[in-house]
Amino acid sequence: MQNKQPASSIRRILPALIAGLSMTVFIGLCILAFGLNALFNPNITNVQAANQNETVTEIDQVSNQELQAVITQYQERETQYQNELLQAADQIDQISQQNQQYQQLIGALQNAGVIQISRDGQVLLSRPSGFSTELEDHDD
Repeated sequence: MQNKQPASSIRRILPALIAGLSMTVFIGLCILAFGLNALFNPNITNVQAANQNETVTEIDQVSNQELQAVITQYQERETQYQNELLQAADQIDQISQQNQQYQQLIGALQNAGVIQISRDGQVLLSRPSGFSTELEDHDD
C-alpha cells in the first residue's frame, strides 16, 4: 500500500508542475518578443525619438508662454479692480463727509427753530414772527 501513495501524489503534482513550467516559458517568450520588437523596430529611430522630445518641449514652452500671458492679463485686471476699489472708497468718504455736514446743518436749523422734523419724517418750516402770509396793499 505504501507504493500506491507516492504514485498518486506524483499524478497530482505532475500536472501542476507542467502548467507552471509552461506558463513560465510562455511569459518568458512574450517578454523576449517584446524586447526584440522594441530593439529592432524600424518605425521609431533614435533621431525620431529625440525630435519627438524636442517637439514636446516646444509645445510645453508655447503652453507656458500662453499661461504667462493669461496670468499677466489677470494681474492687470486685478490692478484695475484695486484702483476702482480705491476710487470707490474715496467717493464713499466724500459722501460720508457731506452727509455729516448736512446732518450738522439740519441740527443747527432745528436748534434755531427754523425747521421741525416730525416722527414720520416730514419737515415743517416755521414762520418767523412778523411774517404775514397775506399780501398787504401799499398805496402811496
